Amino acid sequence: MLEWSYNGVNFSLKGNGGPDCVNYLSPTSIIVETIFIVIYTLAAEIYYPWRRSVSNYKPNLELRERFGRKLLLASLCLIWGIEIGYKLSTRQLIFILNPCHVVTFLQIILLISPPRNWMHILFRLQTYAVSGATIAIIFPVLNTRMLPFEKASYYIHHALMLVTPLYLMRLGGIYNMEPLSNFHWGFLSIGFMRLYHYIILQPISFITEVNLNSIMCPAVSDPFEGPWYRIAAHIHQTLFILLHGKIYCIIGQKFFVPKQTEIKTENTKKKNLIDANGNNIEENDLKGDCCFNSEKLLNGSSFLKED
Repeated sequence: MLEWSYNGVNFSLKGNGGPDCVNYLSPTSIIVETIFIVIYTLAAEIYYPWRRSVSNYKPNLELRERFGRKLLLASLCLIWGIEIGYKLSTRQLIFILNPCHVVTFLQIILLISPPRNWMHILFRLQTYAVSGATIAIIFPVLNTRMLPFEKASYYIHHALMLVTPLYLMRLGGIYNMEPLSNFHWGFLSIGFMRLYHYIILQPISFITEVNLNSIMCPAVSDPFEGPWYRIAAHIHQTLFILLHGKIYCIIGQKFFVPKQTEIKTENTKKKNLIDANGNNIEENDLKGDCCFNSEKLLNGSSFLKED
């Protein structure tokens, strides 16, 4: 019934799919690997980090409204619409299931929606997930893009994905990162991505013979091509996603996160930080954290309003 969404996929192009791609790995190795990865992910990367960090976090719902938010939203929607248009015209809409398009959809939700308690979870998860955009730029897969401007839209799309988390940090409130020493959010994001690949993308790929995000066989630009390419991907992607997320954390805190309100008392003329409830916070309490530590600020910091 949905053949129209993948009838245009050219299986003669390496890494795009087809019978050879389906048979790249043995059924036994696929089954054993899937069972092990799903069980490990649910226990170590979903349940444990959720209990330790997510369930106890209270976000600050204040938000600075800026015109750039609407401009970024319009740009992201435009380029994503162009990408969808290309896939519709070539009858390859199935590639909209690739993680970069899913993350783009989540970013559009963040840019549209007013502050909600669940949005800080979505923001932190997608900030780690945008590492895929960096990989896509470093190792581009362009052998399937034949239409005018299609290659350019590929780079523009992934560049906008990388810009969006940094800009959202500039808005403050719920858009903040955890302390640099906290890896729970990174592993949680990795866990959800693993489950998405093994539970959703893998079955669809084998049914349609379309190689969604290289789940059946390695991409043409994969430097780890071979029977162990998926195991290699688990190792290098786990390390890269965590490193990429922490670099975003440092850059965001250094250049994008709004400064905490500083007040001078008349008697001591000492600068103090205040939280959202107006309570003083000692500067020593915040030293040692390279990233915005929203847990130490309780409900978050009160930011200056834009004129």
